[in-house]
Amino acid sequence: MFIVEKWMTRDVITVQPHEKIIDAFELMQRQGIRHLPVIEAGELKGLVTDRDIRLALIPSPLSTPEDRMYHLGALERVDEIMTTDLITVSPNATIEEAAKLIAQHKIGAVPVVAQGTLVGILTETDILCVFIEMLTTIQSSSRIDVVLGDKPSALDEVYRLLQTNHAKVISVSMSPEETAGSPIYSFRLQRLPLEPLVHKLEKAGYQVVQALE
Repeated sequence: MFIVEKWMTRDVITVQPHEKIIDAFELMQRQGIRHLPVIEAGELKGLVTDRDIRLALIPSPLSTPEDRMYHLGALERVDEIMTTDLITVSPNATIEEAAKLIAQHKIGAVPVVAQGTLVGILTETDILCVFIEMLTTIQSSSRIDVVLGDKPSALDEVYRLLQTNHAKVISVSMSPEETAGSPIYSFRLQRLPLEPLVHKLEKAGYQVVQALE
């Protein structure tokens, strides 16, 4: 199920607005992360990224590229560099919705907020993991495309027919294409021989447009 709640990081590492930028930088380095939500009295106040911090820090002239050291510039506190105009998502949002927000606003992560409380964070890396799982699922599954017609109960009937014949349904989607004005539904199934299913669907009066094992 591709919803944000399943894929987000729940144990979010955070900082407070008054903390020093250099401390936030060291925290990111230790934890191997690039985004820090800023929390005060349990409320999400902002977000600071590794880019924000690097722009605020000045490389020490005594350090080397292999052992880079930094010191503070004119700004010292996290709340001086954090982003306050936040883009957030609900835990019930789809990964597609979250990915569109990240792409549209050119950001690397979105805090996940429920009833005003930070409950997680979803990053570009998390979305990449979803994409990898989707590819794995597609490669190890079968697909059958069926015209359901105008019968209101058709979707439920086809679903039950598939289950009765031991077909495990992974997902169902509606194609933008139509056949004779009727929508085409794509059923993604755990891999199995499709020929017997095609015969039974056609016998039940449904048109099978395509079957891919």
